[in-house]
Amino acid sequence: MSKKVLFSPIGGNDPISQKNCFDGSMLHICRHYRPDIVYLYLSADMLTTEDKDHRYTESLKLLSTKLNQPIEVKLITRPELTDPHDFNYFFEDFRNEIKAIVSSLDEDDKLLINISSGTPGMKSALNVMSTLGEFRCTCIQIPNPEIKRTYNENYDLNTLWELDPDNEDTAKNRSTVVKCPNLLLLKGEQTIKSFLRQYDYHAAYSLAKDLEKTHSKEAVARYIDYLEFAKERSAFKNVSSLEHKLKDVSELLPISGLNRAVFEYALLCDLKWKRGELSDFVRSLSPLIQELFLRVVDENIYPVSLKLIKDKNELVPSRKKSNKKDRIEGDSHEVWDFATMEILAEHDETVRSILNVFKKYFKRNFYSEDRYTYVSSESLYRIIDELDKDKELRNDVYTLRNDVESSVRNLLAHKIVYIDEDWIKRSTGNLNEEKIMKLIKKVFRYTDVNVKDEYWDSYDRMNDFIIAKIEGLKIS
Repeated sequence: MSKKVLFSPIGGNDPISQKNCFDGSMLHICRHYRPDIVYLYLSADMLTTEDKDHRYTESLKLLSTKLNQPIEVKLITRPELTDPHDFNYFFEDFRNEIKAIVSSLDEDDKLLINISSGTPGMKSALNVMSTLGEFRCTCIQIPNPEIKRTYNENYDLNTLWELDPDNEDTAKNRSTVVKCPNLLLLKGEQTIKSFLRQYDYHAAYSLAKDLEKTHSKEAVARYIDYLEFAKERSAFKNVSSLEHKLKDVSELLPISGLNRAVFEYALLCDLKWKRGELSDFVRSLSPLIQELFLRVVDENIYPVSLKLIKDKNELVPSRKKSNKKDRIEGDSHEVWDFATMEILAEHDETVRSILNVFKKYFKRNFYSEDRYTYVSSESLYRIIDELDKDKELRNDVYTLRNDVESSVRNLLAHKIVYIDEDWIKRSTGNLNEEKIMKLIKKVFRYTDVNVKDEYWDSYDRMNDFIIAKIEGLKIS
């Protein structure tokens, strides 16, 4: 069960003021917030007073009886503190004490801090700590009551308790929760926004989780789920559950349905070079290039996915449009179905032309005992190069296959190399990563994926969307 804990310095008006007979700040907070545990911070003078008549601890016993609630009191004593006005001393000492208290709390526990009792140095230190926001806490301020009355006798707790107007049922709660600008939270959110601009979604989400622990779940509630969505999306994970939870993220995913996977993968390739991850960028190109080539063939030459390709393990026709996602995710065991190809070729000129491509370029596989060859970017490139009538498309496919994929893949398969932009240019015939992505975007136009130019800015729009959430702006 969660509990409330109060940290309170003790000042001259605690526990009940002789100047007006009202609660001092410590007692008033305990009266209205009902903490389970109270830490009383006592300087030398306050400790002497407590030892003389126990007014601070006894007042809490009286309140505990009135509220019918147990209050555990713990004393933090500083008998050597005879000049309690040094801001630097209190900033360090309070920080250490509160840090120790926080370490003993459970996640659902609540820490209250009295910033109205004590010397100006004490109050200033607690106010600064509150503004920095290093600890998750609620700071409470108690203004002095407007009614003035004076009790001139020696301090008598029981008499003051009887005179205390705050004991009346109609007494008002004078406390206010101080909402200080939380500098550490603001700084953390600025850093999160910087991570988003750098497309570092894992770092942005991790920092938000840290802020959640340091401050509160409420502090980051308006944007942390969106950061998780961005993190999972950029890791090429299934975000359907988050999409269902966050109704307004669907607009951030420009392609829906069965074609989403290939486009999201292409966006990730685009992100890799923007983040400077050039090694990952060049290694990620092969499955994308092969998928694009297959879709080009399906869309412009013949629906080979549906009719001429089968799963090698099951040996049954299995390549339907609904299974295209599997190829990007690495589960493909697709092979060319030569037997079906030969049957269809008897009555279909296009299939006959495709069959001739294999006879020309893949003789060993075609005439082997197993009579299959895996679906590859090479075989798809040959079909496009031989059969497509669009010269510009053929040139682009040639460049992606021979200057980009074949050259880069072969080098990376056999060597440990340091990859930078110069290496990519040398390996691809003076193409840099941006030019490669422009080629890929261009070839997308020949597929069944309806990609508008603005879709390629999807991650930047997502960043703007999440930053608006962080800043508390209304999304138009």
